[in-house]
Amino acid sequence: MSSQSALTRFLGLAIGLFLSWNACAQQAPHSPTLDAVRKSGVLRVGVKTDFKPFNYLDSNGEVVGLESDVAALVAQRLGVRLKKVRITTENRFQKLALGEVDLLIATVADTPERRRSAAAVEPGYNETSVNVLFGPGHAVDDWGKIRNRTTCAVQGSYFNKPMSERYLLKLQTYKTVRDALLALRDDQCSGFLYATAVLQNTLKLPEWSGYSMTLSNAIIKPMTIFMARDERGTRLDVALGDITAELHRSGWLLEENRKWGITSNEWLTRQHELWSATDATGKPVCTRGANGLWTAACRSSEYVASSEVGGIQALGLRLKEHLGIDLNFVYDPYDRTQFLRGVAYTMMLIASGIAISLALGTLAATAVDARAGLAPRLLRGFMAYGRLTPPLIMMYLIFFGIGGWSQREFGVKLPAFAVATFCSGYYTAGLVMRALLEAARHIRGFEPAFALRLHTLYRSAHYASWPVKQALINLTKQTMLASAIAIPELLSASSLLIAENGNIFMTMTVLLITFYLTTRLWTLIIERVERLILAPPAKP
Repeated sequence: MSSQSALTRFLGLAIGLFLSWNACAQQAPHSPTLDAVRKSGVLRVGVKTDFKPFNYLDSNGEVVGLESDVAALVAQRLGVRLKKVRITTENRFQKLALGEVDLLIATVADTPERRRSAAAVEPGYNETSVNVLFGPGHAVDDWGKIRNRTTCAVQGSYFNKPMSERYLLKLQTYKTVRDALLALRDDQCSGFLYATAVLQNTLKLPEWSGYSMTLSNAIIKPMTIFMARDERGTRLDVALGDITAELHRSGWLLEENRKWGITSNEWLTRQHELWSATDATGKPVCTRGANGLWTAACRSSEYVASSEVGGIQALGLRLKEHLGIDLNFVYDPYDRTQFLRGVAYTMMLIASGIAISLALGTLAATAVDARAGLAPRLLRGFMAYGRLTPPLIMMYLIFFGIGGWSQREFGVKLPAFAVATFCSGYYTAGLVMRALLEAARHIRGFEPAFALRLHTLYRSAHYASWPVKQALINLTKQTMLASAIAIPELLSASSLLIAENGNIFMTMTVLLITFYLTTRLWTLIIERVERLILAPPAKP
């Protein structure tokens, strides 16, 4: 019974997809390319031969790979024969514009620049990102450390310009991957900037055992099928989009990744979940609207118009469309989540740091003032060390030094957030203690018997309020140091957005404004609390 039920559901889905595609195809404008393909009975697909495992030449000289499988399936669904046309990164869009190929299934990343010269099918069929394959002795662990280095690259790659501008790379470009790898082997450059999947596959080969890929992936983009520019919105566009969506829903693309040994499946897994999702009535969440486009939530936010969405996302898109102000962390849900998460972590770091500063500084001051003996002297030394040691050095010492030792010896990992808040609070607590002790010393000038204790703290606080307030305000500016130990606070979140989108000027401008507003907010909070605590008691 269960197998019959599953079969019924499958047939219902297949019929539904067919009817949906047929209805959309009837509504969409006719396609000159699709008409020509059906008339000739041949689909000419531009494919690369140097991007293993997506497409490469096997031992028989045949072009094989994941994209060849995608091309064969598309031709089968269109009811025609497949002809694979060999192209390169450099000439693929030229071949498309000249009509020498009908489609590009050639590891083409979906970018705004490419959409201006050709039509992209939505959704994409896989993802691509960029990394660097380093030669022996040249590896680094941070993108900022490759500035001004001579780096090999392939002509026509979408990431060449943004990466060279962002990290001031001296790119040495070659026509093919083979030539770039030969240059890397001959030490003509310190690394090879290219697609992550190809570099991972290269590292599997024994002859590249001394090379490494140590950076995090950058500029993650979907790879998609491209057609001639005038095919946007036509029946061919609809047919290809429906085929790709079905491949996501069925899990076929995930299986292809496993078949070809591609390890990066996170993006495809998310797409499978998205395109398989249904609403309460069992209807797919991702459907085409009256305009022939997929639901906005199922498309890349980079290409969604303000008329398709509402709320704050629509506001951000209107600013981009009408004023050219690209606030991607306003209209892009993912970027917005990252930015707000950074703000939230920053606020928590500040609040925790202030609490530690006041508690530790106050307790230490009351414990050492007007007291003799070894314990008070040791406590003074401990607090002086915190006051005189930069918080960043302290974070490195505790997190990487003590934390690394405790992890190796006992398997105990120090939480980064706790380390960051303690170091920030410890540093400022020394300043708070010193201000309170100076205030107590001042009071003893006219009241020799005065000693700073919890019950006399109120009197000392009056004289120490200004330096304590300045110390706490400065603490709000130290929280960005936490990014050094991977706390996703405001600076870290902004750096991530810049790395993924390249929107440097606008992101840094918003970072500065947000940083100023955050500091100003905490200044007002501190001043308000100061007035409440130090207000004279009401007279009876």
